[in-house]
Formats: sequence, structure tokens, C-alpha cells
Amino acid sequence: MNFLAHFHLADVSATSFTGAFLGDFVKGAELHYLPASLATGIRLHRAIDLYTDNHVLVKEAMALISPYRRRFAGIIVDVAFDHFLARSWRDWYADSLEEFAVGVYASLQEEYELMPPRAQRTVLHMSEHDWLNGYAHLSNIHRSLDNIAARLSRRTTMYGSGEEVELHYQALEVCFMDFYPQLLAYVEGVDTNSF
Repeated sequence: MNFLAHFHLADVSATSFTGAFLGDFVKGAELHYLPASLATGIRLHRAIDLYTDNHVLVKEAMALISPYRRRFAGIIVDVAFDHFLARSWRDWYADSLEEFAVGVYASLQEEYELMPPRAQRTVLHMSEHDWLNGYAHLSNIHRSLDNIAARLSRRTTMYGSGEEVELHYQALEVCFMDFYPQLLAYVEGVDTNSF
């Protein structure tokens, strides 16, 4: 799952938005140097990623991606799933996506100093360009995937991978709509105190 889903699931589990975000930026098992709320959020992020990566529906979605870009299928599907979450937001959450995004950005700013520099830069770009609301628009999915491709160490076949989302749009959406309730149930059943 990508940023929007991790923030939504942090809200569902009453864990830290910052911890959910830092799951992509903090490596290693030793998290004792972080506040407990952030460490819990990071561990939940990792548990969500493990559950997601091993789920049969996610594997089906990844199998839709052409062999030309198959090695990036996980990234493509993660971003596509955030698109479908944004598009169907009111199915999952009472407040508007706009209201939710404002709360997330404010929370991240409050703990900005606790983040590594790369995460700080991402937060600035995310809030300045309103990524969370932007996920609802397919043009932003193209841009997001190309921006991820640009951060890789060398030019890859991932460039232009937004076309994979368009090509398999309906099938990916079906996978997401079948998968996300199961992920929500998983997160609701996780005992975050055990982290």
C-alpha cells in the first residue's frame, strides 16, 4: 500500500500518522531511539506491507502488469490502489478526503523534526502539492509513478507505467475493492500493543 492507505490504516488503528509514514524511510529492527508511538506506527506499516505483499488478490493484481514492467508491479499496484482508495474515499471514511488530508499534513508537520532529512523533503513536497487529494486523478498517478522511476538509480522500464494502470484499470479496481476490506479487517484485528 502507498501513503494514503497507510495513513487511513493508521487512523483506523489509532496509531501515529508519522510512524505510518516513516515505515518507508526508517530501516532496521532497532527503533528504541524513536518515541514509542512512532516505533509502533513503523511496525504496523511493516506488518501491513507483509500482509499485502503475500495476499492472493494483490498477487493477481501484480500479474496483470506486463512482463516489460513486472519487476515494478508491486510499486505500480500500490500507487494504483491509493488511486482507487481516493476515488472511493467516502466508502471507507466519514469525513471528506480533503479534511482527512489537512489533518494528516498538520500531524506530520508537528513531528517534522523527528524525521530523517529524506522524509522531511517528502513531507514538504507531499503537503505543498497535496498528494493525498491528487491520488484521485489518474494524471497524478502517471506523474507519481514517473517521479518514483526518476528516483531510481538508473533509467528503467518503470517510466510510463501509468499506462499499465489505464490498461488494466477495471481489473485493478476489482482487485482493490475485494482486497481492501480484508486489509481493514486485518488491521482492526492487530494488537498494536504487541509491537
